[in-house]
Amino acid sequence: MDIDEERAMMITNAVGIAVLELRFRDELVTEYTISEKLEEMRQLETNVIGKGVCRDAAELVRSGRSKA
Repeated sequence: MDIDEERAMMITNAVGIAVLELRFRDELVTEYTISEKLEEMRQLETNVIGKGVCRDAAELVRSGRSKA
């Protein structure tokens, strides 16, 4: 598995976690709420790689494109 596949899997996992957390809280699941949740997750993350993954995931949800 190359680095791009690993990063794609981490971004997918971050989006999935954000969606599940929103669903468990009975909040509306929209592009806006998912990206806001990902930004919240980024602020709480202590790992530099994790912060980048959450940032890239939020960007992907907002624009449909990732900088990664």
